[in-house]
Amino acid sequence: MVGEIENNDELLNVENLTVRFPVKRGGLFGGKSYLYAVDDISFSIKRGETLAIVGESGSGKTTAALAVARLVKAFKGKVQLGEFDFLNLQDEELRKARAKVQFIFQDPYASLNPRLRAEAIVREPLDSLEAGLPSGRQGRVDQLFKSVGLRPEQQRLFPHQFSGGQRQRIGIARALSTQPELIICDEPVSALDVAVQAQILNLLRRLQKEMDLTYLFISHDLGVVQHMCDSVAVMYMGKIVEHADRKSLFNNPLHPYTSALLSAVPSVDKKRREATKRILIPGDPPDPIDPPKGCRFANRCPVAQKICNEKEPPLQSVGVDHKVACHLVDERAKSPLA
Repeated sequence: MVGEIENNDELLNVENLTVRFPVKRGGLFGGKSYLYAVDDISFSIKRGETLAIVGESGSGKTTAALAVARLVKAFKGKVQLGEFDFLNLQDEELRKARAKVQFIFQDPYASLNPRLRAEAIVREPLDSLEAGLPSGRQGRVDQLFKSVGLRPEQQRLFPHQFSGGQRQRIGIARALSTQPELIICDEPVSALDVAVQAQILNLLRRLQKEMDLTYLFISHDLGVVQHMCDSVAVMYMGKIVEHADRKSLFNNPLHPYTSALLSAVPSVDKKRREATKRILIPGDPPDPIDPPKGCRFANRCPVAQKICNEKEPPLQSVGVDHKVACHLVDERAKSPLA
């Protein structure tokens, strides 16, 4: 099914996306319940920009990205990718649309087929999605190897003959092969050495400018996010708790969870280090199968009040391009920790 989107500047528009997994209760007659890994989230990305989704392990950020790409099944919601109503596509329409969205995976050691040469790995999406004429696919592979900084003779090598950074370059070339509009980067540098991380991040930024790419960037590292993104969505237990442009979020975090995450980011700026008070998050998250009726962060929040345990806060606007789900933040957009 194809339908035009209202805002031509938006490449991706996600509305009320929910992903749930069945969980069996204990005992012989235990009933079925559900774990809502992603619970009614909405966001959008403009063409040529980068949205980062950040949060701790288990927050639902990777599951949300997988659902956008239809690599896991969404329970409900809408994903509009360009002119495609992506969640409702079937068969041939879906196969054609898949060329528009590609994935860069976290582990460059596990995401490449060890039995294929690098050339075949990069070419595989072109053949499977029948992208372009067969006679031009080798030329496309040659071009991609050059674009990601690999030599032509390396096409004949197997993955085990490359370093971690080189393998991730192959993964990037593979993702670019079908000329996608959206690339989902799932922790693309977390498995790499720090020096190599900078090289890969600089490569991704250069390719974005040269090819007018749009990134959905999944990460737990706010230091990386600060240099890569235009806007940030912070997730906690399947919910987006804060969504803002990069400058607003890093200079004026409003949700206590966001403030705690940012307080842990190391800085070379002495004045910034002295001005930043470390905020510790005590305790453990609540049971994801049976979340509390109020704010899901309330049991760990240092400033939680009675209403936080009784009513779930909506994600509401508190400024230009700044949304937060917190009862203690009003239209003055002042952090309750300030």
